[in-house]
Amino acid sequence: MAAFLKQAAAGRGFAVAFSAAALLCALLLACPSPAFADIAGDINAWLCGILRDTCNWIFSSQADMLKSIGAGGVLSSGFDQMLGQAGTVTMYDVVRGVWQHAILPIGCGMLSFVFTVQLIKVSQRMDGNATMPGVKEVVFMLVFFAVFLFLIQNSFDLMAAVYEVVRLAIDRVVGLFGQGMPLDLSAVSITTTDDDVAALIAMLVVALVSWLVVIVAYVVALVVSWARAIQIYVMAAFSPIPLALTSLDETRQMGVGYLKNFVAVCLAGVIILVLLVSFPIVLGGLNAAGAGVPVVDSIVGGLSYALQYLAMCVLLILSLVKSGSWARDIMGG
Repeated sequence: MAAFLKQAAAGRGFAVAFSAAALLCALLLACPSPAFADIAGDINAWLCGILRDTCNWIFSSQADMLKSIGAGGVLSSGFDQMLGQAGTVTMYDVVRGVWQHAILPIGCGMLSFVFTVQLIKVSQRMDGNATMPGVKEVVFMLVFFAVFLFLIQNSFDLMAAVYEVVRLAIDRVVGLFGQGMPLDLSAVSITTTDDDVAALIAMLVVALVSWLVVIVAYVVALVVSWARAIQIYVMAAFSPIPLALTSLDETRQMGVGYLKNFVAVCLAGVIILVLLVSFPIVLGGLNAAGAGVPVVDSIVGGLSYALQYLAMCVLLILSLVKSGSWARDIMGG
């Protein structure tokens, strides 16, 4: 057997066959079967994924921006710290000083004038025999003067107490709902599953525009909150004057109107907080609200959601601006 193999290996035909087989194996190894890869499709899917994630991140960041105004901001600060401080002086110190040294004397002087008017009215009720007015009327007039003098001398603290009652309501709303429900963006992701770069770029443009609108809404919310705080301080500083007007029948409606307006300004904080807390909840329900509308494809659905989002941001700005008038409507105009 060994001799036969040795003789076959030494033959010319075997050498040629072996060389051909070796060359064929080398060619097979050098030229493997080609694998057709969709490089353009992979790039398109990667780019669409980046655009989709960017849109979702923009939407989520907008909701988080608006949440920062509620619990830890101006709305839930104490009466003496609504606008912070510069050094050792706060706006609370300024308005309290104005109330104590400038407005309180005016209110007491007006009350004295009212007391004098009431004394004249009592004296005019004297009978024809020039008898002195009854003890009952005199005692009533003294009690009337003492009560209103107490109200005027403590008017600033009374207004602060009204504010603290409303702040308690704000704290309870925050404790009940927190700073707002997290925004569920799964609906946006589902409606943008098609890898259409052009449509996703259009959605990104809408997202950027809505972010600009949310920034405007954020600024409006801060301005409305700060303006509310300043208005509360100013109204509290001038409270002795309308309270003194309340003691006179002819001007009582002016004082009652002041009290209603002050309570309305305080209640506006609750309305602003409710708007900010409910904003992510309303956004989360936009997709459900449009579930009955036929959608041509998922890209159209995604753009529709983005446009609804933009509309809700504009509506939020208008609601924040109207929060004061809504509070006045609650108090009867």
